[in-house]
Amino acid sequence: MLRKWRPAVKLSIKMRICLSGLLIILLLNSSCCRQDPIETARYELSDNELALIPYAYGEQIDFVHSNGYTFQFSVTEDKLEWEEFYEFCEWNCCGQNYFSYQVKTTKLESAYPNLIIELSLGGTRFSDYSPMLLNFNINNRHFITMQYDSLSNFKCDGLNRAICHDSILIHDKLYTGVIEKYFDSHYFIQDSTILMPESILYNHLGLLQIKMSNDETFSLNN
Repeated sequence: MLRKWRPAVKLSIKMRICLSGLLIILLLNSSCCRQDPIETARYELSDNELALIPYAYGEQIDFVHSNGYTFQFSVTEDKLEWEEFYEFCEWNCCGQNYFSYQVKTTKLESAYPNLIIELSLGGTRFSDYSPMLLNFNINNRHFITMQYDSLSNFKCDGLNRAICHDSILIHDKLYTGVIEKYFDSHYFIQDSTILMPESILYNHLGLLQIKMSNDETFSLNN
């Protein structure tokens, strides 16, 4: 009469799995990093840089569409945080050095039209360190990057599609020191006939105007 040996085989497989698991745990414990990372530098945003985004949480900003419709942006987020930057490392990253940098992020939202505008300094939405750049996007689809110098003055040149105006008139009001910056990219939009933002006007007061591809505008209503 033949003996039933299958349960014995199953038990052997279980034992092998357990032994393999124990071996993996031992290897992981032996490779644990016991060195603390070292901070090599800290980059703090200056007062002049922080003033490039002149909004406070809870603030209401009046805007008007070129057809006369008025609406408000609400400042729904205004935060200042510290982030850490590590060089890319795939293996042997124990005790890796890093530097810290400050990031300011502000959001403006309107119910109708449905617009969410995010402005950030010191970093990007991908958590990279980006000094001397003001990042601006609408609804996470339309993106602008504005460069500024060590004195926090915006840089204007044809290569970056940025124009500096000594003064500009918007709805019979004169604004000085205005940068006009065209959008750098539009995500998930390939049809050139779709209505989209083309450029913004911006100065020390913040966003002054959004120009659309059909010549409509959203303007600060002071």
